[in-house]
Amino acid sequence: VSDASGCSMIALLHTGAAKFPPNLLSRARQVVSPPLLAGVLKGCSSIVSRKLASHGFGASMAAMSSFPPQRYHYFLVLDFEATCDKPQIHPQEIIEFPILKLNGRTMEIESTFHMYVQPVVHPQLTPFCTELTGIIQGMVDGQPSLQQVLERVDEWMAKEGLLDPSVKSIFVTCGDWDLKVMLPGQCQYLGLPVADYFKQWINLKK
Repeated sequence: VSDASGCSMIALLHTGAAKFPPNLLSRARQVVSPPLLAGVLKGCSSIVSRKLASHGFGASMAAMSSFPPQRYHYFLVLDFEATCDKPQIHPQEIIEFPILKLNGRTMEIESTFHMYVQPVVHPQLTPFCTELTGIIQGMVDGQPSLQQVLERVDEWMAKEGLLDPSVKSIFVTCGDWDLKVMLPGQCQYLGLPVADYFKQWINLKK
């Protein structure tokens, strides 16, 4: 999956497994650890889960029973969607900000954060962007700015106990694009600080 597009594994899950080409399904099995994928899938609809099972993910979900102890209390699975076009527009802007809080012991989803974000430099989504992400104009119009969303992320992190120094948590992404390129790049463009908890992550591709 191309990092530059901002389209990663969880975004593809949103579109339904039936749309996965065979070569991408093969890559998904290689890239995403079975237990972590199983935890993410528990947050998806039963329909999507059944579709994924039909593509051979059932065995991966069964592997949960042998999952080893983890060094982190929580995994924060993050996957941005951003404005895009062909050729690529600049700057890209985050338009969807989702986080799944996964318990590192049980692999259960304990909480979710999800907000759409109003783009300001290119407020009108392109047809290519809508086709790629499934996000239509009405989903972002009138939504909070990135600064406001980041403030709400911080409030959510505090409410979930993730800012407690004794709690070990880390973001998980499919590639480095989300937290190495997209978020710091947009924050720099807008003159916003990047919270320290966004500066370390696990790249599932590695």
